[in-house]
Amino acid sequence: MDTSPMPPTFRSSLVNLRHINFQDFSNSLTPEKAQEPSNALLESVARSGILHPPILREQGLTMLEIVTGRRRLLAAQQTMHSISAICLLLPADTLPVEALAINLEDTLLRGDITVVEQAIFFRKILVYMNEKEASHRFLPLLGLEPHRHHLHTLLQLLGLEEHLMGAVHEGQLHDGVARELLALNFTDRLSLYEVMEILCLSVSNQKKITATCRELAARHNTSVMALLCQPEVRQILDPQETNIPQKTARLMQWLTEQRFPSLAAAELEFRAFANTLKLPKALTLSHSPSFEQDQVHLSIPFANRQELCKVWPLIANVLKLS
Repeated sequence: MDTSPMPPTFRSSLVNLRHINFQDFSNSLTPEKAQEPSNALLESVARSGILHPPILREQGLTMLEIVTGRRRLLAAQQTMHSISAICLLLPADTLPVEALAINLEDTLLRGDITVVEQAIFFRKILVYMNEKEASHRFLPLLGLEPHRHHLHTLLQLLGLEEHLMGAVHEGQLHDGVARELLALNFTDRLSLYEVMEILCLSVSNQKKITATCRELAARHNTSVMALLCQPEVRQILDPQETNIPQKTARLMQWLTEQRFPSLAAAELEFRAFANTLKLPKALTLSHSPSFEQDQVHLSIPFANRQELCKVWPLIANVLKLS
């Protein structure tokens, strides 16, 4: 026997925008700062109106609650071309669970639902149903097994500050890194994210700087904030004449040297050794990764194969003699 919910019943109506309760965020799945329409949406609505009708729920005798399409409605309101829009209406007796489920379906159809939107959805739906019911009904829609630990993993993100949650939503902060930041105190978390934001760090560098800073802070019994306030770090981050990739490379190198001081010392010793050889600028001398072996590699560039063939007999003769 099929126990899935019946499809909702809509009716189409021309709605006066003044009858919409824009202060009601009951069904909104986006962080507050992400709820304003983009310039592209404003321009589209100004040119062609709302092409995808929002869904509203009747609220009392005259007011209407937004289920989907908040940004589209705000765009219509702000373009000032009309005071009304065609919308799909749900009856007032539509259950809050079903209104939220409709918003989830609409967001999924957009094709790029974020983990923050998923987390906000579950926070709101759990007001009306238990974790087991929510997991079995909605997690499969997100491509997840209906296990509650997936739900708990999503809900963790709601412990972030609004600024960081917005960064996860916008794709500027990786959600896995964000969960690691939650293990830090408030000042350490914001200090570390500030550096990520300044340098526009890639996901791999976000993971690397988080792991390195946490390890160094624990090793030296200090805070991440104190670590990142050291003069050496400020000298890397503060100069205006240095571009972002240069700052990133220098900071990552400094952190690696602090994390692996023996490797840093070995690197200095190797550079000193290389300098004693007085190699021509075109030649490069390199060591094995992390000095795991004693081997060194000398690289000699040639303009083309013909140039190599010219000098190869001499090189081969030297190699035989050695």
